[in-house]
Amino acid sequence: MKLSLSRKYTKALAVLAAFSVLVTGCGGSSSPDSTTAAAAGAGPAAEEAGAGTKDTLVVAVAEDATSLDPQAIVNQKSFSVYCNIYENLVRYNAETQEVEPCLATEWEQVDDVTYHFKLREGVKFHDGNTMTAEDVIFSFKRAKESGVVSTYLSFIDSVEADGDYAVTMHISAPYAQIYQSLSNPSAVVVSKAAVEKYGDDFSKNPVGTGAYKFVEWKPADSIVLTAFEDYWGEPAGTKNVEIKVIPEGAQRTIMLENGEVDIASAILPNDAARIEENEGLDMLHETGYKSSLIYFKTDSEKWPIGNKLVRQAFQYAINKQEIVDSVIYGYGQVGSLYATPLTAGYNAEKDNLYSYDPQKAKDLLAEAGYPDGFEMDFYCETSQTYEEIATILQAQLAEVGIKLNVTTMESNTINERFYSGEEIPNRMGFYNNLCGDVESLMQKLVPDAYGQVYFNDEIEALMMESRSKTNPAERQDVYDKFWDIMNDDVPWITLYYEDMMFGINKKVEGFKLNPVGANQYKNVTVYE
Repeated sequence: MKLSLSRKYTKALAVLAAFSVLVTGCGGSSSPDSTTAAAAGAGPAAEEAGAGTKDTLVVAVAEDATSLDPQAIVNQKSFSVYCNIYENLVRYNAETQEVEPCLATEWEQVDDVTYHFKLREGVKFHDGNTMTAEDVIFSFKRAKESGVVSTYLSFIDSVEADGDYAVTMHISAPYAQIYQSLSNPSAVVVSKAAVEKYGDDFSKNPVGTGAYKFVEWKPADSIVLTAFEDYWGEPAGTKNVEIKVIPEGAQRTIMLENGEVDIASAILPNDAARIEENEGLDMLHETGYKSSLIYFKTDSEKWPIGNKLVRQAFQYAINKQEIVDSVIYGYGQVGSLYATPLTAGYNAEKDNLYSYDPQKAKDLLAEAGYPDGFEMDFYCETSQTYEEIATILQAQLAEVGIKLNVTTMESNTINERFYSGEEIPNRMGFYNNLCGDVESLMQKLVPDAYGQVYFNDEIEALMMESRSKTNPAERQDVYDKFWDIMNDDVPWITLYYEDMMFGINKKVEGFKLNPVGANQYKNVTVYE
């Protein structure tokens, strides 16, 4: 069978990315929908006790989605919702280290740059239309034309139909990580008819093939999904999902304790102990693919951070361990790379090469022409954790003569200003690796990436070289060259590798953490 042959090939690739992320789920019950094994809930005990089940799962999140159009936005607060609405051709399962069928049932690598996919027949969109090759072609073309997500699919030259239920994909060059990229949140299939019907309003009227369909979105309040009755796979475990936007971290914890919500995301580190001590709750935390970091506008002509010696000085001036200990209470790991230890291509020998050394920072500032330091604006996302970190950074950098004028604002506002080309010298936030491989990170740093403010042509050359390497050791050599450049240029500063932090009621069964944050709800049951 084509499927078994391709699995033999793709399992070899999976060894290169053993922890590749499953971003969007697919039907069936033969394998888990998440890549981490952090399942929680009362489960069998509640079932054996004869407990009834609820028809609505209530989830508290810190931020509202930006858009429910996967080819317009690919941030976590959005795809954590829409990953339950849309599906990919294939998915990567890191637990089995294999590519698995989703909207494609079989696939074959025809040659170095050609892939053939047989599509699942009879799949319905939420609008009642049947998915065909026309929808697949339309979706990839639309993604490639998107200024926001095209970077993730830049390897695709074209997709053509082979009848109604098969497509052939032509790529620009050999690509060892193709299946990881085809499982990221922007590589999903949307309804062509729905996009044409709603136009720019598709983001508020999403139509996919997933186990849940969209019902309602009250901005800054809630999003409601309901189980899709004509779903091709196993039906959703809970009829409805209500995602409540609760910006205050302490309030999310209180609502979890009071039973107002079943799952609370982004638990504050200082609330974690309360949840762990509560006999009715579970505290889930694991390192995923997310790093907390500072982005620099390295091409700035206005601010000193255009000089790499200044950026290196920042590295030496920041005591990262103090941040991990005093702000996140140990729920994270000090690091300096832009990929967490879970990521394929991470190398511990390249990590933490900058130790805390204020005097070294002062020496570098003097060498850069700033012996007395300087004053600079500093932009921080509105959140308790980030604001506490910003306060510590102000104090630490003041010791070497750098005065930070901290401005806090909602992340969407910062991104709009940053990507519009406004002279924002830096911003504190996070990077989330959507494919679990360093190559995906490189896509964010090539010169033509959306909103790029770091320009080094060597990065693109290394990215293309890594794509051609199917041998793990050879690919790691390429990645190590990349890490050497990053450690010298310092376009970003990683503060720590984040833990995913979720509180969950023990009456919830079947919820698992996903390392990229694309958590699935279709296998979740909530007992009374």
